[in-house]
Amino acid sequence: MSDRKKVFWQEMRRTEFEEAAAAGAVVVIPMGSTEQHGLHLPVNTDIYNAQSIAARAAQMVEEFPVIVAPPIWSGLSPHHMRFPGTITLSFETVVNFLTDVCSSIAAHGFKKIILLNGHGGNVAIVNAICNLKLKYEDELQVLPLTYWQTIPEAMNEISEVDGGSIGHAGEMETSLELFLQEELVDKSQMVAAPGVGGDPTAGTKEKGERIVEAASKKLAEIIREYRAQD
Repeated sequence: MSDRKKVFWQEMRRTEFEEAAAAGAVVVIPMGSTEQHGLHLPVNTDIYNAQSIAARAAQMVEEFPVIVAPPIWSGLSPHHMRFPGTITLSFETVVNFLTDVCSSIAAHGFKKIILLNGHGGNVAIVNAICNLKLKYEDELQVLPLTYWQTIPEAMNEISEVDGGSIGHAGEMETSLELFLQEELVDKSQMVAAPGVGGDPTAGTKEKGERIVEAASKKLAEIIREYRAQD
């Protein structure tokens, strides 16, 4: 991996942040959740997907620096608390946490920040925080994105049984984990158990690779367009 450029915030030195900010770097913050994903997928599914897509997109952009911030591992998941392994934050904690993280990044001179979400339960609050609180109260420019919402055509084309929906530990997320972290998937338990939305049996590694490739390319495109805006 020595030929890969450095993109992770936590691997950088303070002098590198100064250089990146001066070069107009875009910072991508992956956000997901720590929650149950059926009997077969790990609880890191949502965040690992977002972080993986962010890192791939950052590698694709050569014209200017793109930094992937440390991931926000938990979000709003009260609806999954009846299943073991879920860790949810309160509404107020999510608002304060995201505000503090974005404010810290902006304080170091970064003017373009993207919050890349990988959890359905975060969509509404992330959009509200970025488009209302951060924009008008904190005067920060933060673009909210949910990765599967950026590629609806690809999702529909790839999906065979779940209608292009990300679902929950169904066809699409099972496919993603089979591609990204197959060693953590219990293939003997790929069933539509309680807490699963969609059909895990339709998941394949090939579908997961196609989703990641489409989402990463789209994110790289959005990053370039966002950077070019005033």
